[in-house]
Amino acid sequence: MNILCVYVDGGKGHYIPAKAVAEQLKSMGHNVDMIDFFALLNLRPVGRINKFIWRKLLERPDFENRFSSRNDQDTREIRLASSIIQATRKRRFRKIIRQYRPDMIFTTHPYPGYMLSDLAARLTPHIPVTYYATDVFCVPMSAVNNHLESMYVSTEEGCDSAIKNGQMADKVKLCPFPLQASCQNSRRMTKAEARTKLGLKQGLFTLQINFGGEGVGSFALLEGLRSISSPMQIIIIGGLTEKTEERLNRIKESLPDHIEVHIPGFVSNVNDYVLASDIVAGRSGINTLVECFYLHRPFLITELVYTVMASAEYVEKYGVGWNMNHDLDSQLSLIANYAKNPLSLDFIDHNFDMIPIEYDAAKLARMIVEDARKFKELWRG
Repeated sequence: MNILCVYVDGGKGHYIPAKAVAEQLKSMGHNVDMIDFFALLNLRPVGRINKFIWRKLLERPDFENRFSSRNDQDTREIRLASSIIQATRKRRFRKIIRQYRPDMIFTTHPYPGYMLSDLAARLTPHIPVTYYATDVFCVPMSAVNNHLESMYVSTEEGCDSAIKNGQMADKVKLCPFPLQASCQNSRRMTKAEARTKLGLKQGLFTLQINFGGEGVGSFALLEGLRSISSPMQIIIIGGLTEKTEERLNRIKESLPDHIEVHIPGFVSNVNDYVLASDIVAGRSGINTLVECFYLHRPFLITELVYTVMASAEYVEKYGVGWNMNHDLDSQLSLIANYAKNPLSLDFIDHNFDMIPIEYDAAKLARMIVEDARKFKELWRG
């Protein structure tokens, strides 16, 4: 099979699942071309603007909430954008199809899901477009398009929201979450083993503050830790800019001696740092959050952007973390309590087994291939 895997270079939340699935498809012997949506349609300047705007929104979660909320409920903008793409990129799209000869187009972002499925619907022979909803817990209206051949969603809640928002039920398919191979295939170490491997202290409460792949987050929690008297070690993970890292180091120097701060930044073995932690804190980025589910580590949500608000409800529903959005006093109180007695977190462990998410990028890849084969047989028939 020839699979064209399309993502949007705007954040790791869409790129990582695309990469995880592409790796599995390649390991099965299929030909996979993985490319950014804006590069595919020769719209790179638009892509750079999109990335810039998204980063600015992440830096201002209050504004992002208003902006994304409006776009979620009003699909006029994406319909207009799709109309423009159809009018200006039809010839380019036909060239792409001749170049890559895909049996299927698979994407992990609403833009290509919506716009490429509109383009493909007007082609003869038709090329199926499938979409994996990275908004795992609640699929936005802007992602709904019944020109899609299939919409894959990793939770029942997400499937229900997609159907409620207008996606035809027979196109919505419950699927496994495409964990990165580095996480799913890694050895499941104990907390002590992970700390030994990473050179961290044993028997010391360990808090991970995650800034995400984009390295955007608040410094408030780290600064607030100076009010806690219990000894602890802090791990800072994320794609940190030089400016961000400089500020983190200044805060590190200002903290009392009983609080140790380690700043690995962007690492390829995030799972080791999760396993070494007692609690992971930060914005509830979907990939980080679900990896915590898989590795059985509770997540403290310190900030919420609109696109992942449903994840907070999911965390609380299954009792695998806390939603303390912009409530610094409550965040510090919770950390202070568990820092005194980290073993009291053990009661949460069995809750992770209650989460009805399957973790398997290879199985999702097999679903994609099966859909491509069925479509091919149907078209030939």
